[in-house]
Amino acid sequence: MIEIRILCDHADVPRIAQAVLGSVDATAVRRTPVAGGTRSNLLITAEHRSDHTDCPVCDGDGMTLWILPNGTEQRRPCTGIDYEDLLATGLLPHAPRRDVWHRHTPQD
Repeated sequence: MIEIRILCDHADVPRIAQAVLGSVDATAVRRTPVAGGTRSNLLITAEHRSDHTDCPVCDGDGMTLWILPNGTEQRRPCTGIDYEDLLATGLLPHAPRRDVWHRHTPQD
């Protein structure tokens, strides 16, 4: 298990989240505002990246569409988190909410 804590400006969250989540398999993600509301604390619990053969988000090829900060889409490494969860967690540009995300496992 890996635990990652990143402190960054709000505007940098989508770019940083894409880089980090594309190289690990996240099991939990939280984003909270800090430092007077100008920065974000991004907390990621993860495992080493798998081959994504059974991933429902990327259909097993390890790649998925990412919405970039400028609004365009590009195929990037899959995070294992679908678009709605990325939006709810606050990891996309102009995301309205910042809910905690947890990967559902057979034990859940």
